[in-house]
Amino acid sequence: MTLEKIEPVKIHILIVDDDAGDRKALRRALEGSGTAGDIVEAVDIESALAACDSRAFDFAIVDYRMPGQDGLHGVTALHARFPFMPIVMATSHGDEVIAAEALKRGAADYIPKANIRAQSIRRVLDSAMEKATLRRELARRQEELEKFAAVLVHDLRAPITAIRAFARYIDKGLQAETPNRETIAGQCRQIVECGRRMDALITALYEYTKADAEVGFDVVDMRSALAEARSNLEAIIERQHARVEHGPLPTVLGNLPQLSELLQNLIGNGLKYCEMPAPVIEIHAQPEPDNVWRFAVRDNGIGIAEKNRRRIFEPFERLHGTGKYEGSGLGLAICKKIVERHGGAIWCESNEGPGSTFVFTLRGAPGY
Repeated sequence: MTLEKIEPVKIHILIVDDDAGDRKALRRALEGSGTAGDIVEAVDIESALAACDSRAFDFAIVDYRMPGQDGLHGVTALHARFPFMPIVMATSHGDEVIAAEALKRGAADYIPKANIRAQSIRRVLDSAMEKATLRRELARRQEELEKFAAVLVHDLRAPITAIRAFARYIDKGLQAETPNRETIAGQCRQIVECGRRMDALITALYEYTKADAEVGFDVVDMRSALAEARSNLEAIIERQHARVEHGPLPTVLGNLPQLSELLQNLIGNGLKYCEMPAPVIEIHAQPEPDNVWRFAVRDNGIGIAEKNRRRIFEPFERLHGTGKYEGSGLGLAICKKIVERHGGAIWCESNEGPGSTFVFTLRGAPGY
């Protein structure tokens, strides 16, 4: 997106200004900037808040001088109610103190009215939207960090507590006149199992954070990605007498290790959450418009209720607790990160019978 050649962008904008002439000038500049969305006008903060309650806005321009509450109070009120909406303060006074105060109260940028033209308003709009996106991403990451902390406290503390308890039992047993070797051996096995669960959780946390890392994209044959995933799951597939079947698979643009992990997680889920004598995983791909491939991974497992089909992709979400089915609650969250990193989308679809179908999209490799 360049300022010399303004590309249209469809967004919904709120102008808060009590001066009809200034509102008209702002509207003219916004329309000239290539903004193809709706523009709503408000003459004071109260009506602006009421407008925001009735619809969502992507961007707001607030005048500094208005009757009643001034623009700074308006920025404060709008930012408190809608923290991720980009707000720009507009004023006829080029006062840097006002600008600094507006930014402190939540404004994304500041523009003197004398500078409001198509090019300048577009520059400010793009900058404010970018800052709002960063703010939203920071909030999302903060929420993830808080969940990480909760998981580390709960999921790591539980096996540590168990290890300490079993160690005390072993110590007490060894001090007995006639130690019960069978009991002590069982307690040692419990300690080993607790350590295994801790290791699995730490590995899952690492894989989840690694999915955010910058990776190089290349031409990837999805048959190779599937072969690698199956190789990693070979022992489980044989133990459960499972079948992993697939139709023709395309060549896509992506990262082979991450796409292998994507398939491994989806196949592994189908194996884990299956109560049939022989799990069956079917993988198919079909072309979509604009060189996009749609993949479907279908299993014959226990299925997922419709109300939970969005929730399962959130980190640390466990539909079945920590009892019958083990897991960190990160497998599908990792899948979502990988697919979105590749510019695609992933979702769960219902089946007529038992089982689940996970669908995701990837870009096809150019020339293939």
